[in-house]
Amino acid sequence: MFTIKSRFNLLVLRMFFLLICLCLPFGIKAQGESQSEYSPEELKKEQQLREILGEIRQKYGSQDFVNTISLSQKGRALSDTPRFYNYYVGISSNLGNALFQIGDTLQAIEVFEESLEKAESFQDTKFPIARRYKTLITANIDLANISALVGRFEEAIAKYKAALQLTDDTDIHGLFITNFNIAESYIQLDKISQAAPFVYESEKLSKTIGIDAYAASSKLLLGKFFVKSGEYTRASQELQQSVDFAMASSNKEVLVDAYRNWAASEANLQNWKKAYELSEALDILEKEKFESESVEALQNARAKFNVDEVERRMQAEMEAEQLKAENIRAKALQENTVLWSSIALFIAIILIIALFIGFNRRKKLNKELVVKNTIYLKEKEKSDQLLVARNALFSRISHELRTPMYGIVGISNMLIDDKDIKGENKKNVQSLKYSADYLLSLINNVLEMNKLNRSSNLTLAQENFDIRELSHHAVESAKFIMPHHTNTFKIKITQDVKQVYNGDAVKLMQVLINVLGNSNKFTKNGVVTLNISKVRSEEHFDLLEFSIKDTGKGIEKRKLKDLFDENKFINHNEENEGTGLGLPISNKILELQDSQLSVQSERGNGTEVKFELRLQRVDVIKEKKTEKNISRSKTLNGLKVLIVEDNKINQLVTKKIIKGLNGDYDLADSGAMAIEKARENEYDLILMDINMPPGMDGFEATIKIREFRPEVPIIALTAVEQIEIEERMKNSSMNDYLIKPFKSEDFLSKIFKNIK
Repeated sequence: MFTIKSRFNLLVLRMFFLLICLCLPFGIKAQGESQSEYSPEELKKEQQLREILGEIRQKYGSQDFVNTISLSQKGRALSDTPRFYNYYVGISSNLGNALFQIGDTLQAIEVFEESLEKAESFQDTKFPIARRYKTLITANIDLANISALVGRFEEAIAKYKAALQLTDDTDIHGLFITNFNIAESYIQLDKISQAAPFVYESEKLSKTIGIDAYAASSKLLLGKFFVKSGEYTRASQELQQSVDFAMASSNKEVLVDAYRNWAASEANLQNWKKAYELSEALDILEKEKFESESVEALQNARAKFNVDEVERRMQAEMEAEQLKAENIRAKALQENTVLWSSIALFIAIILIIALFIGFNRRKKLNKELVVKNTIYLKEKEKSDQLLVARNALFSRISHELRTPMYGIVGISNMLIDDKDIKGENKKNVQSLKYSADYLLSLINNVLEMNKLNRSSNLTLAQENFDIRELSHHAVESAKFIMPHHTNTFKIKITQDVKQVYNGDAVKLMQVLINVLGNSNKFTKNGVVTLNISKVRSEEHFDLLEFSIKDTGKGIEKRKLKDLFDENKFINHNEENEGTGLGLPISNKILELQDSQLSVQSERGNGTEVKFELRLQRVDVIKEKKTEKNISRSKTLNGLKVLIVEDNKINQLVTKKIIKGLNGDYDLADSGAMAIEKARENEYDLILMDINMPPGMDGFEATIKIREFRPEVPIIALTAVEQIEIEERMKNSSMNDYLIKPFKSEDFLSKIFKNIK
């Protein structure tokens, strides 16, 4: 298990290697570019940044994290332009590590992620490639280190490997550090086979370097690797060598970690006496480590005093020669010595107290982190339970709302086609159909948003379509959303836009209708314009820009940020303005195609919505019959259909459609009756409802029918969500499905596709 204690030791090692990275710059794979010159104004700014960066490093090295953070904020603001992003990254490196030291891990991660973005942007400048690559290596390693320290080892490995690709083969130090960190991360993930090449490469590089500190770390890594592999004898051998090298190089961090793993290895070998001896040595080392930190602070204070003392004596000798008053000067020197000694001792005591307080603070922060993680896991569990409940609710709503809507939409369509209904009654029926279509649109929008939020594996259809014809249909459909607004619609498509493209025409149509419909809603007696132009061509693809502009009342700027949030409703103070889900749904559809909506609007000056889409050009398309042509050219004359449906109104709608095609039909209002009728009669097609209480649903009835009618086509008619029915259809013996309510063209297409 990756404990807080072991994570702290890993922090020390990674910080040690980070300091080496900063002192020994990585080699770069491409050389030979001349250094780009700064302008006179930029040279002044660069000099200022050099001084700030040097002061930040000094403050960080002395563990003055408060001033490190303060200076870093100033330096980042000064360097926040592309030509100085290399300084931005260097400053952010110190800032992020200072934040981590004081326990603000989340803020440190944000700093390193932003630093990597700046480093990637810096690659577009014309500075020498060595400088650009060094900046990118530093940013990747910073983010990799912090990711590893919070347990996100997969992310850390990806960043380390990115840095490794940029490192030159001659930079042995850089190669060792990066290979070491990758191997360490794989070991923490228990991915021993993946760790192996990096472990052995680290060992090889440490021998080439020939420095005890590197050898100690390399042997420690080998020891951990063999412990994880279960080769405890080899692990103990390598860890013993790590201890020897660590002692030779006075590397206490490695020494502590080596003793800990060596003791564990001996315990696995059941060498209990040796394991106990190593554990005792480990305890002594950990105590000495804490004490040495305090002693080191005291030694630093005394060293500063010694430097001041030398300077003071030199000054005293010069004054003694000039004034020839050696006795007086000697007395003054003695007094000053006592004074400075007292000051140095006082500073040392303060530093020791600060270190002790810092240690206790880190210990307290670690405990708080454990508590917060526990709370977070509990809250996440509650959130997951609420998500499951919400999805179940939407699935239930889907069925309960769409089932009656099938009857309403179907009957209203029949009444519209009835030539005996005229005058005022005709208008009433048209109003009924408009209300039914509006209610169905509202239901579909809510369920569509739920589907987009739940599904991470939605696929895009690939079909050829005429973009001008599609645009015309989208505009005509949008007109009916608010027909009494009497707006003028215009379509402008540039000549360089091809006639035919390949892509998901249905989803593109859905986006256009949603956006055009919004423009129609919030514009009265105005103009709505759809513009399509080509941005550029890429091999077999065109990048097209779609722009929908209206002369409506517009949107206040403060409300623009909430347009794509399905949890917030933008109030335009209009009647029948809908659910406000059109733009969020459209944006999620475009995100599936690596695009998004952008909106520009001012109150009283209209609105313009834009998006770009990458579509494949099609030069030639084959002629094929449309669904409407198919439905007009074929009938069900001579064919017999079994309609299995428990809802009387839905029975009426379905049998009217079959009768209108000159087909013959039987009715069954339960699964048991459907089995009985299928056994007694031969049918050319069975339309099977899914949910039929009591006793037996459509899937169970289908299984029974297949026992004696294996060839008859069976189409499921259902009101459940598409995601749910697709999942259930995978293991069923049904031929196809259709979600209620549906368009007549879709219904006829399914029938003609499956009948023989």
